[in-house]
Amino acid sequence: MTDLHDEIEQAYASATTQSQEPENKVDVSEDNKTTEPAQAPEVEVITAPNSYKQEYKDSFSSLPHDWQKYLATREKEMEQGLSRARNEYNWVNNAYNARKDALTAQGYNNAQEYFETLVGIADALDKDPTGTIAKLTNIYAPNNNPSQTTQLEQQVSSLVQSQQEMKNYIAAVQNERIKSEFEAFVNAKDEAGNLKHPYFNEVKEEMQTLFKAGIAKNYEDAYARAIWQVEDVRNKLLAEKSKNDIAVKTENAKKAKAAAFNPSSKADEGEKELSLRDEIARNYDNYGE
Repeated sequence: MTDLHDEIEQAYASATTQSQEPENKVDVSEDNKTTEPAQAPEVEVITAPNSYKQEYKDSFSSLPHDWQKYLATREKEMEQGLSRARNEYNWVNNAYNARKDALTAQGYNNAQEYFETLVGIADALDKDPTGTIAKLTNIYAPNNNPSQTTQLEQQVSSLVQSQQEMKNYIAAVQNERIKSEFEAFVNAKDEAGNLKHPYFNEVKEEMQTLFKAGIAKNYEDAYARAIWQVEDVRNKLLAEKSKNDIAVKTENAKKAKAAAFNPSSKADEGEKELSLRDEIARNYDNYGE
């Protein structure tokens, strides 16, 4: 609030100085005179915000209109922001004020100190439940009253149990999601109904190694890396690639031969007819790998 008011005071000083500067003289020569003066557009009347001190309210009307509009808008935005903050964090003060007398007696001066302590206790319970329970017992039961100690231990034990149950629930949800994603990956099929990852069983151990090393980002990434790192699978992939390349080049050779064939021409008697194997070999040279 203080920073914004300082900004407003500086703006007042700048705008007031500008408003006091002499205006440029208007050319009133005969050539520039008009028969009827142009009507000035209506200007929206803006009143000073209610939060302003009276001394600033009095001089607000002397500011240029654009400065009035800017300052009034900024003040409104600030008030709206404060209102949202009060509504959002009002529960904090309510929780503290409901226990204020007891908390003040314990040395808490405000809500922030109280909730920071609670967060610290929660973090300590998460890291060392047993040690934290022992410390809390010493703090809240200094006279080692058996009934007080037992009650406190039960309360803290219940809190720890609830916290552990929540962790178990979150872990179960995560495991179920991971399991679902894994099954979808293993059983994924293409449009022809074939498995998209046919070598999964052969590379799953390598995939696991990649995950543990932090190299693989997801199942697809791990599979794509693993199939080339497992030698047996890599050899199969290379064999399939070679087979597909031959099939493609054979088909291309047939198409080229059919396109070059002319029934009206006579075959060169001196040229030996090539076998399909020879055709494939020749097209290898033409098309390359």
